[in-house]
Amino acid sequence: MGGWLLALTALLSAYPPIRLSAQQQPLNSGALFLVFPVGATAVGMGQTGIAAHGTSDAAFWNPAGLATLGVAEFTLHTSAINLTRSSVVSAYVPRPGVGVVGGAVYLVDLGDQPRVDSNNVTIGRIASRNLELLGSFATQLSGSFVLGLNYKLIEFRVDCTGDCTGLPNGRGLTHALDIGGQFTVGGNGGEGGVRVGVAVRNVGFKLQVQNADQADALPARFAVGAVYQIAFRSTDGTAGPAGDRVDLRVAADVDSPWGRAGASEMRLGLDVGYRKLVRLRGGFAFVHDGLSGPSVGMGLTSGSIGVDLARTFLTGSDLVVENPTFFSFRVTF
Repeated sequence: MGGWLLALTALLSAYPPIRLSAQQQPLNSGALFLVFPVGATAVGMGQTGIAAHGTSDAAFWNPAGLATLGVAEFTLHTSAINLTRSSVVSAYVPRPGVGVVGGAVYLVDLGDQPRVDSNNVTIGRIASRNLELLGSFATQLSGSFVLGLNYKLIEFRVDCTGDCTGLPNGRGLTHALDIGGQFTVGGNGGEGGVRVGVAVRNVGFKLQVQNADQADALPARFAVGAVYQIAFRSTDGTAGPAGDRVDLRVAADVDSPWGRAGASEMRLGLDVGYRKLVRLRGGFAFVHDGLSGPSVGMGLTSGSIGVDLARTFLTGSDLVVENPTFFSFRVTF
């Protein structure tokens, strides 16, 4: 997966934007965006999300977590890493006796670049985009075991305006799947128990933009994660309803490249909340590709509206903006 990073880093680390000559070809960063984290909740917890459940954010980590979504949810996510701006719109609806269905649109804007001639005169502009259309289904099979599936239509395209003579084909399209499962060990209906998640992500066909020899393999990953929730007793010594007390969630994820050798990556996170109104988060991601480092976040919920913010403090990153901010807005109905 390091080759994917080199391609995108080369594109993003030039600031101001890269100026391509009329003879140069646009860089193909392929589907590298699939390894970028989505959702301020998971990012605030050190990019942990394999065992996350009961929220539409799970679609981008482990689709099995969608199965416990109790109400319909509409969500917006945004983030910015240097010139790359990501936007996600998702909607998921539980269907009694069937499961949870829904989908998302994920757009990554890699920015515009001027194209110049041999005299350094701008003759056109090149715009690079990534797009993912996501369809999801999750359901409970038996006991506490749930299963989820994502289908992904992935597109990378380079659009040119002005003089585009000599530029190669700038569009690539491919398909991929995510499949995952979750189950709970111990506790009372999940309270105080450990929820374990397993997922295989981004398994699909290579993304071909120019020709077969230059096709890029998708960043497929195998991941295992767990979340342990501790509910603290109220001041009168009773546990009380789950929504009327402080609770702490401890999460850990480990993943590695699927079907090929590669170093494993680890993520750790904490999430403490009060009466489901306020949550404070922190974590650390021990990962490669310039996305390693600590993170903090918080969430506020009032009625059917929730807002989450997170910020990462990347270490050893070649990205110009080392501390990207993530924002999520959700409405339940």
